Amino acid sequence: MITIFQETQVLVCVGSGGVGKTTVAASLGILAAKEGKKVLVLTIDPAKRLAQTLGIEGSTDITKVPGQNYKGELYASVIDHKKTFDAFVERAAKKSDSAKKILNNGLYKQLSTSLSGSQEFTSLEKLYSVFESKQFDLIILDTPPTKHAIDFLYAPQKLSALFSEGVAKWFRDPEGKKSGFFGHMLQSGTKQVLKILESLTGSTFIRELGDFFMNIEQWQAQLLQRTVDVHRMLVSPTTHFCLVTSFDQAKLKEAEFFAREIRKGGYHLKTVVLNRVFPHWLNLESNITGTSQNEELLQTYSKMKTYYADREKLYQQFESRLKKDVRVFRIPDLVKDISDIKGLEELGHMIAEGEKV
Repeated sequence: MITIFQETQVLVCVGSGGVGKTTVAASLGILAAKEGKKVLVLTIDPAKRLAQTLGIEGSTDITKVPGQNYKGELYASVIDHKKTFDAFVERAAKKSDSAKKILNNGLYKQLSTSLSGSQEFTSLEKLYSVFESKQFDLIILDTPPTKHAIDFLYAPQKLSALFSEGVAKWFRDPEGKKSGFFGHMLQSGTKQVLKILESLTGSTFIRELGDFFMNIEQWQAQLLQRTVDVHRMLVSPTTHFCLVTSFDQAKLKEAEFFAREIRKGGYHLKTVVLNRVFPHWLNLESNITGTSQNEELLQTYSKMKTYYADREKLYQQFESRLKKDVRVFRIPDLVKDISDIKGLEELGHMIAEGEKV
Protein backbone atom coordinates (compact mmCIF):
# COMPACT_ATOMS: atom_id res chain seq x y z
CA MET A 1 0.00 0.00 0.00
CA ILE A 2 1.19 3.52 -0.81
CA THR A 3 2.24 5.30 2.39
CA ILE A 4 -0.08 8.23 1.65
CA PHE A 5 -3.15 6.02 2.03
CA GLN A 6 -2.19 4.01 5.13
CA GLU A 7 -4.85 4.41 7.84
CA THR A 8 -6.29 7.36 5.91
CA GLN A 9 -9.99 8.14 5.50
CA VAL A 10 -9.62 11.80 4.53
CA LEU A 11 -6.71 13.29 2.58
CA VAL A 12 -6.61 17.10 2.46
CA CYS A 13 -4.43 18.54 -0.32
CA VAL A 14 -3.21 22.03 0.53
CA GLY A 15 -0.88 24.51 -1.15
CA SER A 16 -0.75 27.84 -2.89
CA GLY A 17 -2.18 28.45 -6.35
CA GLY A 18 -0.41 27.26 -9.48
CA VAL A 19 1.50 24.32 -8.00
CA GLY A 20 -0.60 21.59 -9.66
CA LYS A 21 -2.56 20.73 -6.52
CA THR A 22 -5.79 19.77 -8.32
CA THR A 23 -3.99 17.50 -10.79
CA VAL A 24 -2.03 15.83 -7.98
CA ALA A 25 -5.27 15.27 -6.03
CA ALA A 26 -6.88 13.59 -9.06
CA SER A 27 -3.81 11.41 -9.64
CA LEU A 28 -3.78 10.34 -6.00
CA GLY A 29 -7.45 9.41 -6.39
CA ILE A 30 -6.60 7.14 -9.32
CA LEU A 31 -3.72 5.60 -7.39
CA ALA A 32 -6.01 4.79 -4.46
CA ALA A 33 -8.72 3.36 -6.78
CA LYS A 34 -6.10 1.09 -8.33
CA GLU A 35 -5.37 -0.21 -4.84
CA GLY A 36 -9.02 -1.21 -4.51
CA LYS A 37 -10.48 1.74 -2.62
CA LYS A 38 -13.77 3.47 -3.34
CA VAL A 39 -12.52 7.04 -3.68
CA LEU A 40 -14.12 10.47 -4.00
CA VAL A 41 -12.12 13.49 -5.18
CA LEU A 42 -13.77 16.75 -4.13
CA THR A 43 -12.43 19.68 -6.10
CA ILE A 44 -13.09 23.41 -6.10
CA ASP A 45 -12.42 24.87 -9.52
CA PRO A 46 -10.71 22.40 -11.85
CA ALA A 47 -9.30 23.47 -15.20
CA LYS A 48 -11.72 22.77 -18.05
CA ARG A 49 -9.53 20.01 -19.46
CA LEU A 50 -9.25 18.26 -16.09
CA ALA A 51 -13.00 18.57 -15.52
CA GLN A 52 -13.57 16.92 -18.90
CA THR A 53 -11.08 14.18 -18.02
CA LEU A 54 -12.88 13.44 -14.76
CA GLY A 55 -16.30 13.65 -16.43
CA ILE A 56 -17.52 16.43 -14.12
CA GLU A 57 -17.63 19.42 -16.46
CA GLY A 58 -20.79 21.43 -15.74
CA SER A 59 -21.86 19.05 -12.96
CA THR A 60 -21.90 19.48 -9.19
CA ASP A 61 -23.19 15.99 -8.45
CA ILE A 62 -20.96 13.12 -7.37
CA THR A 63 -20.05 11.42 -10.65
CA LYS A 64 -18.27 8.16 -11.40
CA VAL A 65 -15.21 9.00 -13.49
CA PRO A 66 -15.62 7.47 -16.99
CA GLY A 67 -13.03 5.29 -18.70
CA GLN A 68 -11.72 3.63 -15.55
CA ASN A 69 -10.92 -0.02 -15.08
CA TYR A 70 -9.55 -0.28 -11.57
CA LYS A 71 -9.72 -2.70 -8.69
CA GLY A 72 -11.68 -0.03 -6.80
CA GLU A 73 -13.85 2.90 -7.98
CA LEU A 74 -13.11 6.58 -8.55
CA TYR A 75 -15.72 9.33 -8.17
CA ALA A 76 -15.37 13.09 -8.46
CA SER A 77 -17.39 16.21 -7.71
CA VAL A 78 -17.02 19.98 -8.08
CA ILE A 79 -18.20 21.76 -4.94
CA ASP A 80 -21.07 24.20 -5.57
CA HIS A 81 -20.62 26.68 -2.73
CA LYS A 82 -24.08 28.25 -2.77
CA LYS A 83 -25.84 24.91 -3.16
CA THR A 84 -23.84 23.47 -0.24
CA PHE A 85 -24.54 26.48 1.99
CA ASP A 86 -28.25 26.38 1.12
CA ALA A 87 -28.43 22.68 1.95
CA PHE A 88 -26.78 23.32 5.31
CA VAL A 89 -29.22 26.13 6.19
CA GLU A 90 -32.25 24.06 5.16
CA ARG A 91 -31.08 21.09 7.20
CA ALA A 92 -30.10 23.17 10.23
CA ALA A 93 -33.34 25.17 10.21
CA LYS A 94 -35.32 21.98 9.49
CA LYS A 95 -36.80 23.45 6.29
CA SER A 96 -38.89 25.88 8.30
CA ASP A 97 -40.34 29.21 7.14
CA SER A 98 -37.27 30.98 8.51
CA ALA A 99 -35.07 28.83 6.27
CA LYS A 100 -37.11 29.89 3.23
CA LYS A 101 -36.85 33.53 4.27
CA ILE A 102 -33.10 33.21 4.65
CA LEU A 103 -32.63 31.57 1.24
CA ASN A 104 -34.67 34.36 -0.40
CA ASN A 105 -32.87 37.12 1.48
CA GLY A 106 -30.77 39.27 -0.85
CA LEU A 107 -28.06 39.77 1.75
CA TYR A 108 -27.77 36.02 2.35
CA LYS A 109 -27.40 35.39 -1.40
CA GLN A 110 -24.38 37.68 -1.38
CA LEU A 111 -22.89 36.39 1.88
CA SER A 112 -23.16 32.72 0.97
CA THR A 113 -20.93 33.15 -2.07
CA SER A 114 -18.68 36.15 -1.44
CA LEU A 115 -18.24 36.51 2.32
CA SER A 116 -14.68 35.85 3.48
CA GLY A 117 -14.58 32.29 4.79
CA SER A 118 -17.81 31.12 3.13
CA GLN A 119 -16.02 29.18 0.38
CA GLU A 120 -13.77 27.49 2.90
CA PHE A 121 -16.73 26.66 5.14
CA THR A 122 -18.73 25.11 2.31
CA SER A 123 -15.71 23.08 1.17
CA LEU A 124 -15.35 21.60 4.64
CA GLU A 125 -19.13 21.26 5.04
CA LYS A 126 -19.29 19.20 1.83
CA LEU A 127 -16.33 17.13 2.99
CA TYR A 128 -17.91 16.44 6.37
CA SER A 129 -21.32 15.57 4.86
CA VAL A 130 -19.71 12.94 2.63
CA PHE A 131 -17.53 11.73 5.51
CA GLU A 132 -20.65 11.27 7.66
CA SER A 133 -22.34 9.23 4.92
CA LYS A 134 -19.58 6.58 5.06
CA GLN A 135 -20.05 5.93 1.33
CA PHE A 136 -16.34 6.06 0.51
CA ASP A 137 -13.16 4.43 1.79
CA LEU A 138 -11.17 7.58 1.04
CA ILE A 139 -12.14 11.21 0.39
CA ILE A 140 -9.57 13.54 -1.16
CA LEU A 141 -10.25 17.27 -0.81
CA ASP A 142 -8.61 19.71 -3.19
CA THR A 143 -8.70 22.92 -1.13
CA PRO A 144 -9.22 26.45 -2.49
CA PRO A 145 -6.00 28.27 -3.34
CA THR A 146 -5.22 30.58 -0.43
CA LYS A 147 -2.32 32.85 0.40
CA HIS A 148 -1.90 30.96 3.65
CA ALA A 149 -3.06 27.35 3.93
CA ILE A 150 -3.83 27.81 7.61
CA ASP A 151 -6.42 30.51 6.74
CA PHE A 152 -8.44 27.77 5.08
CA LEU A 153 -8.51 25.72 8.27
CA TYR A 154 -9.55 28.59 10.52
CA ALA A 155 -12.14 30.10 8.17
CA PRO A 156 -15.14 28.13 9.57
CA GLN A 157 -14.42 29.38 13.10
CA LYS A 158 -14.29 32.95 11.82
CA LEU A 159 -17.58 32.48 9.97
CA SER A 160 -19.19 30.95 13.05
CA ALA A 161 -18.00 33.90 15.16
CA LEU A 162 -19.60 36.31 12.69
CA PHE A 163 -22.99 34.67 13.20
CA SER A 164 -22.60 34.28 16.94
CA GLU A 165 -25.50 35.13 19.23
CA GLY A 166 -23.78 38.25 20.52
CA VAL A 167 -23.37 39.68 17.02
CA ALA A 168 -26.86 38.64 15.96
CA LYS A 169 -28.46 40.33 18.96
CA TRP A 170 -26.80 43.58 17.96
CA PHE A 171 -28.53 43.52 14.57
CA ARG A 172 -32.01 42.35 15.57
CA ASP A 173 -34.85 44.84 15.98
CA PRO A 174 -37.99 42.73 16.49
CA GLU A 175 -41.37 44.42 16.37
CA GLY A 176 -39.80 47.85 15.94
CA LYS A 177 -38.58 47.99 19.55
CA LYS A 178 -35.56 50.11 20.40
CA SER A 179 -33.24 47.14 20.70
CA GLY A 180 -30.58 45.56 18.57
CA PHE A 181 -28.59 47.43 15.97
CA PHE A 182 -31.19 50.05 15.10
CA GLY A 183 -32.18 50.70 18.68
CA HIS A 184 -28.59 51.20 19.73
CA MET A 185 -28.08 53.67 16.92
CA LEU A 186 -31.16 55.69 17.88
CA GLN A 187 -30.44 55.55 21.60
CA SER A 188 -26.93 56.81 20.90
CA GLY A 189 -28.30 59.79 19.04
CA THR A 190 -26.92 58.52 15.74
CA LYS A 191 -30.10 58.56 13.73
CA GLN A 192 -28.21 60.46 11.06
CA VAL A 193 -25.89 57.47 10.58
CA LEU A 194 -28.87 55.28 9.73
CA LYS A 195 -29.99 57.83 7.15
CA ILE A 196 -26.52 57.84 5.62
CA LEU A 197 -26.50 54.03 5.48
CA GLU A 198 -29.88 54.06 3.76
CA SER A 199 -28.70 56.65 1.25
CA LEU A 200 -25.59 54.56 0.48
CA THR A 201 -27.13 51.10 0.40
CA GLY A 202 -30.84 51.72 0.05
CA SER A 203 -33.56 51.05 2.59
CA THR A 204 -33.98 47.54 1.15
CA PHE A 205 -30.51 46.58 2.30
CA ILE A 206 -31.15 47.87 5.83
CA ARG A 207 -34.42 45.92 6.02
CA GLU A 208 -32.79 42.75 4.67
CA LEU A 209 -29.98 43.13 7.19
CA GLY A 210 -32.47 43.08 10.04
CA ASP A 211 -34.48 40.22 8.50
CA PHE A 212 -31.32 38.21 7.97
CA PHE A 213 -30.23 38.30 11.60
CA MET A 214 -33.78 37.72 12.83
CA ASN A 215 -34.04 34.49 10.84
CA ILE A 216 -30.66 32.89 11.53
CA GLU A 217 -31.52 31.98 15.13
CA GLN A 218 -32.50 28.43 14.24
CA TRP A 219 -29.19 27.54 12.62
CA GLN A 220 -26.73 29.53 14.73
CA ALA A 221 -26.20 26.66 17.17
CA GLN A 222 -25.99 24.18 14.28
CA LEU A 223 -23.29 26.29 12.63
CA LEU A 224 -21.26 26.30 15.84
CA GLN A 225 -21.69 22.55 16.33
CA ARG A 226 -20.78 21.88 12.70
CA THR A 227 -17.60 23.90 13.13
CA VAL A 228 -16.68 21.77 16.16
CA ASP A 229 -17.46 18.51 14.30
CA VAL A 230 -15.43 19.55 11.25
CA HIS A 231 -12.45 20.47 13.42
CA ARG A 232 -12.68 17.12 15.21
CA MET A 233 -12.59 15.34 11.83
CA LEU A 234 -9.61 17.41 10.62
CA VAL A 235 -7.45 16.61 13.66
CA SER A 236 -8.43 12.93 13.65
CA PRO A 237 -5.54 10.42 13.23
CA THR A 238 -7.28 9.15 10.08
CA THR A 239 -7.21 12.59 8.41
CA HIS A 240 -3.90 13.29 6.75
CA PHE A 241 -2.63 16.40 4.99
CA CYS A 242 -0.73 16.44 1.72
CA LEU A 243 1.19 19.65 1.02
CA VAL A 244 1.81 20.29 -2.69
CA THR A 245 4.50 22.75 -3.72
CA SER A 246 6.88 23.41 -6.58
CA PHE A 247 10.07 25.21 -7.32
CA ASP A 248 10.85 28.33 -7.06
CA GLN A 249 12.55 29.25 -3.80
CA ALA A 250 9.61 31.42 -2.72
CA LYS A 251 7.25 28.44 -3.06
CA LEU A 252 9.57 26.26 -0.99
CA LYS A 253 9.79 28.86 1.78
CA GLU A 254 6.01 29.20 1.71
CA ALA A 255 5.70 25.41 1.95
CA GLU A 256 7.99 25.37 5.00
CA PHE A 257 5.75 27.93 6.67
CA PHE A 258 2.63 25.90 5.76
CA ALA A 259 4.18 22.75 7.21
CA ARG A 260 4.94 24.44 10.53
CA GLU A 261 1.51 26.04 10.79
CA ILE A 262 -0.34 22.82 9.91
CA ARG A 263 1.46 20.96 12.69
CA LYS A 264 0.99 23.85 15.09
CA GLY A 265 -2.77 23.53 14.58
CA GLY A 266 -2.69 19.86 15.62
CA TYR A 267 -3.20 18.49 12.09
CA HIS A 268 -1.32 15.48 10.69
CA LEU A 269 1.01 16.41 7.84
CA LYS A 270 2.17 13.11 6.37
CA THR A 271 3.07 13.92 2.77
CA VAL A 272 4.78 16.63 0.77
CA VAL A 273 4.70 16.53 -3.03
CA LEU A 274 7.40 18.48 -4.86
CA ASN A 275 5.98 19.10 -8.32
CA ARG A 276 7.90 19.96 -11.50
CA VAL A 277 11.29 19.48 -9.88
CA PHE A 278 13.25 18.83 -13.10
CA PRO A 279 12.56 17.84 -16.74
CA HIS A 280 11.71 14.14 -16.78
CA TRP A 281 14.16 13.53 -19.63
CA LEU A 282 17.15 15.09 -17.85
CA ASN A 283 19.54 12.61 -16.22
CA LEU A 284 21.73 14.43 -13.71
CA GLU A 285 23.97 11.36 -13.40
CA SER A 286 24.72 10.98 -17.10
CA ASN A 287 27.92 12.07 -18.81
CA ILE A 288 27.56 12.85 -22.49
CA THR A 289 30.50 13.15 -24.83
CA GLY A 290 30.50 14.14 -28.46
CA THR A 291 32.26 15.82 -31.34
CA SER A 292 32.82 19.48 -32.05
CA GLN A 293 29.78 19.35 -34.34
CA ASN A 294 27.41 19.14 -31.38
CA GLU A 295 29.59 21.03 -28.90
CA GLU A 296 27.05 23.85 -28.55
CA LEU A 297 24.33 21.34 -27.71
CA LEU A 298 26.57 19.66 -25.16
CA GLN A 299 27.35 23.00 -23.51
CA THR A 300 23.64 23.77 -23.22
CA TYR A 301 22.99 20.35 -21.71
CA SER A 302 25.85 20.84 -19.25
CA LYS A 303 24.46 24.22 -18.15
CA MET A 304 21.05 22.66 -17.59
CA LYS A 305 22.59 19.91 -15.48
CA THR A 306 24.40 22.51 -13.37
CA TYR A 307 21.20 24.55 -12.95
CA TYR A 308 19.11 21.57 -11.84
CA ALA A 309 21.93 20.21 -9.66
CA ASP A 310 21.84 23.53 -7.76
CA ARG A 311 18.07 23.20 -7.40
CA GLU A 312 18.60 19.67 -6.09
CA LYS A 313 20.63 21.10 -3.21
CA LEU A 314 17.71 23.39 -2.33
CA TYR A 315 15.31 20.42 -2.35
CA GLN A 316 17.59 18.49 -0.03
CA GLN A 317 17.82 21.45 2.35
CA PHE A 318 14.02 21.77 2.26
CA GLU A 319 13.53 18.07 3.00
CA SER A 320 16.07 18.12 5.83
CA ARG A 321 13.99 20.74 7.64
CA LEU A 322 10.86 18.56 7.54
CA LYS A 323 10.14 16.03 10.26
CA LYS A 324 11.22 12.45 9.63
CA ASP A 325 7.64 11.17 9.61
CA VAL A 326 6.84 13.28 6.53
CA ARG A 327 7.22 11.41 3.23
CA VAL A 328 8.41 13.54 0.30
CA PHE A 329 7.46 12.61 -3.26
CA ARG A 330 9.03 14.25 -6.29
CA ILE A 331 7.30 14.67 -9.62
CA PRO A 332 9.28 15.70 -12.70
CA ASP A 333 8.27 18.47 -15.07
CA LEU A 334 6.44 16.74 -17.92
CA VAL A 335 6.74 17.68 -21.58
CA LYS A 336 2.98 18.01 -22.13
CA ASP A 337 -0.04 18.94 -20.05
CA ILE A 338 -2.08 16.15 -18.51
CA SER A 339 -5.29 16.02 -20.50
CA ASP A 340 -6.76 12.55 -20.03
CA ILE A 341 -7.07 9.60 -17.68
CA LYS A 342 -3.92 8.04 -19.11
CA GLY A 343 -1.95 11.18 -18.17
CA LEU A 344 -3.32 11.10 -14.62
CA GLU A 345 -2.45 7.42 -14.39
CA GLU A 346 1.12 8.13 -15.51
CA LEU A 347 1.44 10.86 -12.90
CA GLY A 348 0.09 8.46 -10.26
CA HIS A 349 2.65 5.88 -11.40
CA MET A 350 5.45 8.43 -10.88
CA ILE A 351 4.22 9.05 -7.35
CA ALA A 352 4.10 5.30 -6.69
CA GLU A 353 7.62 4.93 -8.06
CA GLY A 354 8.73 7.69 -5.72
CA GLU A 355 7.59 5.45 -2.86
CA LYS A 356 10.39 3.03 -3.72
CA VAL A 357 13.13 5.66 -3.57
